[in-house]
Formats: sequence, C-alpha cells, structure tokens
Amino acid sequence: MKENEAYENKPAKTRSITFRLESSVIEELQFEADYRETSLNVLINQILRRYSNWERYENKIGMIPIPKIILFSVMDQVVKSGSENGIEDMAKFKESLVKDLAQIAFNFLKDSVLLIKKNYNLLSVLEVLEQYMKVIGINSDHRVDDDGRHVYVIQHKLGEIWSLFIKEFLILIFENLGKVKVEISSTPNTTVAKVSLNS
Repeated sequence: MKENEAYENKPAKTRSITFRLESSVIEELQFEADYRETSLNVLINQILRRYSNWERYENKIGMIPIPKIILFSVMDQVVKSGSENGIEDMAKFKESLVKDLAQIAFNFLKDSVLLIKKNYNLLSVLEVLEQYMKVIGINSDHRVDDDGRHVYVIQHKLGEIWSLFIKEFLILIFENLGKVKVEISSTPNTTVAKVSLNS
C-alpha cells in the first residue's frame, strides 16, 4: 500500500524548544533513558509522541487502563460460568461470545478513529490500532511479503480466546473497510493476518 509506505517513511520535521522541568523529573527520565540505553532527548520525544498520538484522547473515547491479567481472568471466568450454567456446546458458546465482542469493538472503532484521525478508512483504522498496541505494550509487526501481500503479526500473549477475538475483529475491519478477504492464522499468543491490498 503505497500511501501507507509513504506515511511510514516520511521524515518527521523537528524544531527546538526549551522547557523548565523539575530536577527530580529530569533525573527520573535520565535514569529511564539509561536503562533503555537511549538518549534523554529520544525518550522525551517518545513520551510526547505517545501523548500526542493517543493519551490525550483516552478520556474522550472512554478508555481506561486495565492490567492484562484482569482481562485474561475476566474472559476465563465468563467461559467458566457458561460451563457451570449448563451450556453443553462450549465451542459454539465461545464462538458466539467472541463474535459479539468483536462486533462491539468494531462498532466502537468508528467514533474513536474519527476523533483521532479525522477520517475513517482502512488506513486510518490500521494506524490507530498500531498506536494503541504500542501504548498497551502489545508487540506487532507489519511487512509486505514477496508476493505483495501485507502481513500483520500481533503478539498479544493473552490466550486462545483473545486470539479468536482478534481474528474476528480483523475480519470485520478488512472485509468492511477494505472490501478484501483476509487469511488469518493464530496460536494462543499470536495472531497473523495476510491480506492483498490495492496499491
């Protein structure tokens, strides 16, 4: 997708500006920069970019930080309660639950993307999802393979149910916005999507 590649390779404009910060804040940031083996300047740019790209919108779109272990545990408890309440076909129950959650997430997506990117299309959605995964610490990768297909790898480490959720969510995104079929494979920790996009 040429537009996406151009966006990713476009050099960022820079300008110098001076701030007055508390000494203790600078010391903590320098400690963190040293730990990450990067410069203080790079770290501060990363922090400000993260705020500019995502964190300033969190309250407006109703996002709250939730530890991964809670997400994992909640889903496990929902599935467990289904089993305890006499649901015999657990595979069908899981499939129905995941599809419903994916549809809720997809419906929520439009207003969020419009607020952040000011337009709603496949490219803007993928950019917002990439920003979101960076913020919450999910490893992801996007590359174009030899036959021109775009390959998206999402390493969430949240278990089978979340792999199924991500699969259904990506199907909704690519089929509704991109009008393309997507090939998805997954493990309990990783989801891989392969799709041919028009250049």
